[in-house]
Amino acid sequence: MTGAIAVPVRSGTDWSRWLRGPDEQPRWARPALLALATVAGVLYVWGIGTRTPHLYYSAAARSMSMSWHNFFYAAFDPDATISIDKLPGSIWIQALSVRIFGPHLWAYQLPQVIEGVLTVLVLYRAVRRLSGPHAALVAAAIAALAPASVALNRGNISDTLLILLLVLAADQAAAVIASGRTRHLLYCGLWVGLAFQAKMVQAWLVIPAIAAAVLIASSKTELRQRITGIAGFGAVTAVVSLSWMTLVGLLPAGHRPYVDGSHHNSLFEQVFVYNGASRTNDGFGVGAANFVTGGDGAGYRAALVLGPDNRFDHVFGGGGGREAGWLVPLALVCLLALGWAARRRPRTDPETAALTLWGGWLLIHLAVFLLIGTVNPYYLAVLIPPVAALIGLGANAFRQSTDRRVRALGLLAVAATAAYGWRLSADAPGWARMALVVVTVAVIAAALRVRESLATALLLVAALAAPTAAAVSVVVDGYGPLDTPYESARARQVTQGFMASSIDEARKLDADLAKMPVHVRYPLISYTTALASPFILVSGRQVPSIGGFTGAAPVPATADVARMIDAGEVGIALITNADDDRLAWIRQHCRALPGQGDGAAIQVYNCAHH
Repeated sequence: MTGAIAVPVRSGTDWSRWLRGPDEQPRWARPALLALATVAGVLYVWGIGTRTPHLYYSAAARSMSMSWHNFFYAAFDPDATISIDKLPGSIWIQALSVRIFGPHLWAYQLPQVIEGVLTVLVLYRAVRRLSGPHAALVAAAIAALAPASVALNRGNISDTLLILLLVLAADQAAAVIASGRTRHLLYCGLWVGLAFQAKMVQAWLVIPAIAAAVLIASSKTELRQRITGIAGFGAVTAVVSLSWMTLVGLLPAGHRPYVDGSHHNSLFEQVFVYNGASRTNDGFGVGAANFVTGGDGAGYRAALVLGPDNRFDHVFGGGGGREAGWLVPLALVCLLALGWAARRRPRTDPETAALTLWGGWLLIHLAVFLLIGTVNPYYLAVLIPPVAALIGLGANAFRQSTDRRVRALGLLAVAATAAYGWRLSADAPGWARMALVVVTVAVIAAALRVRESLATALLLVAALAAPTAAAVSVVVDGYGPLDTPYESARARQVTQGFMASSIDEARKLDADLAKMPVHVRYPLISYTTALASPFILVSGRQVPSIGGFTGAAPVPATADVARMIDAGEVGIALITNADDDRLAWIRQHCRALPGQGDGAAIQVYNCAHH
C-alpha cells in the first residue's frame, strides 16, 4: 500500500545481536556477564526485607525525604537542626528511594543493590577496553562474588556509590587511552567529583593513577593534548567536588542546619579535618559508638573496628583479611609479574596502561589503609575493583602463555592463594574447611592434566573457592556491611543483636511515650545523633540530639538545653556517662529513673517534672 508507514519489529536476529554484544567480543561474553550480574543481584538483595540497615544513615535518609529543604541541606533530623557528619551524596539517593516507596527498611537498601550490580557491569566494560573480554569477565566475576562486595552491597553504606563512581571514572580513563579522545577526561572528572560527594577525600585517591595512566601510556594523542586533558580533568574534579560545599557555605547559616563534624559550622572543616586529617590519627575513636558496648567502647573497637595496634590486620589478617584480603596477594603477584613482562613492550602498550591504572589504584589504597590508625572493614571494598582487574589481566596472560616458567608461577601463586584462603577461614565450620581442601586439591590436580584454556578456568576456581565460600556465608548468615565473614560472637552481638534490638526498643519506647499523661513538644531528647537514630527511623518525629554524632559538636549549647527543659518542652532524656557540661546540667536538674546502675552505658532521665 503506497504511503504506508513501516513499523519496525524487533526480530529474533536483533535479540541475538543484543545478546552477543559488540562485534569484537565473543558470543558468550554478554550472556556470561548478564548471568554474573543476575547472581550478584540475588546475593545482594537476598533477605532485604528482614535486614536491619545502618541506623544513622537510615534516620538521616528518612529526615531528608520529608522535605526538599531537609534534602538539600542534608539534615539529620526532621526539624533540620543539625546535618549529617558527611557529605550526603549516597544518602540523597536513599532519601529519594524512601520518598518514592515509603520508609520501609528495604527502601533504604535497594539503591545499594542496584549500584552494586552496576559496578559489576561497568567494571567489565572498563577492563575490556584495554585488556579484552576474557580478562574483563574474570574481573566481573571476582567483583560480583568477593565477600567485601557482597557484604557492602547488602546495606546502605556510602562506599557502594563511591566504588561505582570510581569504576565509572576508570572506565572513562580507559576510553581516553583506547580512543585518544581527551574529552573522556572531562567525564572522568565528573565521576570523581560525584564520588567526592559520596565519600569525600577518599575519592581523590585514584587521581594519581588516572593521571599516570593517561600521561604515560596513551599513544593516540600528543603529550601537549594529554597535559591539557589532565588539567581539564583536574578542574572538573575540583569544581564538581566542591560545588555543593561552596554553595551551602555561601547561604545564610541561620537558614540551614548546623554542620556536624565541625566546631565552626563549616563544611570544609567537616570534610578536610573531621573526615580527613583526623582519620589519620592513631587516637581517632569510633565516636558515639562507644556507648554500644558500654564504657570506653573497647569492646566495639575490638569486635568491629581495625585499630592502630596491628596494621597488618587492616588488610591481610583478622577482620580486614576476612573482608577483602583473600585475593590481594594474588593481585600483587599479577601486578609484579605483568609489570616485569611489560618492560619488553612499548610504553604505550594497552596492557601497560591497564597495569598503571589498576595497579596505581590498588597500591595507593593499600598504603593508605596500612598507614592510617583506624579502619572500618567495609572501607576495604574499594580494593575489589583493582584486585579483580589485575587478576583478570593475570588470568588472560596465563591463558595465552606457553612459557613453562609462567605456568609454574601461576600454579604456585594459586596454591599459595588457596592456602592463604584456608588460613583466613580459620573460624569457618570444620566441614567447610575440609571441603575447601578437597575441592582445591582436586581442581589444581585436574588443571595439571588439561589444555591451557581449561587449566586457567580450573585454577581460577581454586583461587576463588575460599572467598566465594565466605561470600555465601555472608548471605546465609544474613550479614551486612558492618559484618565480616566468620566473625566473632561479640561482633554479631553488635551488628545483629544491637542494631535489630535498637529498632524494636525504639518502637516500644515510642509507643510508651505516646501514652505519657503530659504532652510535651519533645517526648525524647538524646546525647548524640547516633542514639537518636533508631527513634527518628521508626517514628519520623523530631528527637533533639546533643553534640552531633560524636558528642563534640557545640550545639545545642548548655543554655539551649536548659531553656528547652525549663520551658517544659522535654519528656525523657537519653544520655551517657560522658563528661559534658550539657549532660551534667541534665543530671542535676532532671530525675534519673529508678533501677539504673551507676555504670549503665545509657542513662534515662525524666525531665518533664524537673
